[in-house]
Amino acid sequence: MTVGYIDLRLIMSLSVIGLVGLSLTGCQCCEHSDSSQAVSIIFDTDIGTDVDDAGALAILHIMADRGEAKILATMSANQNRWCAPAIDVINTYYGRPDLPIGSSKTGPDPEEWYHDSVSDFPHDLTSGENAPDAVTLYRKILAAQPDKSVIIVVVGWLTNMADLLDSEPDQYSRFNGKELVEAKVKELVSMGGKWPNSPKVEGEYNFTMDGAAAHKVIRDWPGKIMFTGLGKDVMTGSRLVAQAPKENPVPAFYRNFFERYKVSERSSWDLIAVLYAVRGLSDYFDEISSGKCVAKEDGSNQWISGSPSNHVYLVYKMPPTELAAVIEDFLVTPPRR
Repeated sequence: MTVGYIDLRLIMSLSVIGLVGLSLTGCQCCEHSDSSQAVSIIFDTDIGTDVDDAGALAILHIMADRGEAKILATMSANQNRWCAPAIDVINTYYGRPDLPIGSSKTGPDPEEWYHDSVSDFPHDLTSGENAPDAVTLYRKILAAQPDKSVIIVVVGWLTNMADLLDSEPDQYSRFNGKELVEAKVKELVSMGGKWPNSPKVEGEYNFTMDGAAAHKVIRDWPGKIMFTGLGKDVMTGSRLVAQAPKENPVPAFYRNFFERYKVSERSSWDLIAVLYAVRGLSDYFDEISSGKCVAKEDGSNQWISGSPSNHVYLVYKMPPTELAAVIEDFLVTPPRR
């Protein structure tokens, strides 16, 4: 009888252990926690000129929490003093206060939506002037990565990319900038343009703001460029502002924008670029690869149909309203502490 009782207890204990193990395994599976599958990302932004930059960085952090992305660095193409601190605020909230931050020393410097709230949240970097030069940081990080392993997602103007292409060999790599990009970068995701062709409208702002950089990068980039101009009709931010805790800086930045323009949602251009950079086409998008983009020095661009090239642009597969719900779910997800 004693033996039977002990056997029963042993069986019950093993069963509980097995159930716990299965539960943990199941959680890890559904949350994409296998970091070996994570996409290596460098995030490059003109944060300061719009609020979708903040939302894009937020969902990138959530995908990193889930093991889908590995954030190598966060870069500002905007050299305004508030922009790198705003990035630091978001990185800190999402549990990555030591993530490298680079700042352009040559780019434009507008800023509207962040300076009123940056000081309300924890961060260490007090000014973009104190951040490392973006191109130097790019070279350091890229040189240390496996070949063809890095996706750079640029959700602003292409200043840093043009400066990177022009960079010379240094202590980090014997390659010049174009050679380093060709060796290390798998894909450049550029949020800019309205495809296939259109007059200059809001979606082309990222090209016209630094037209010379756009012209150079589109002409000379030695690898695949995915152009993402989608997002004007994918409206997000309302649930974020209504539901996020006060400790979250991202809704504070959105709220500044909403109060200024008397709106309750914002287009999701930059968030879509990040979603594609990490998850690819998935069920969200299709791509058009027959042709290439030609850009002028004023930043205007035209898609020329023809044989496939290293240029591709993104089109919707999922309806914009459904895509907005996917993105908003990311935005209201709390960070993993």
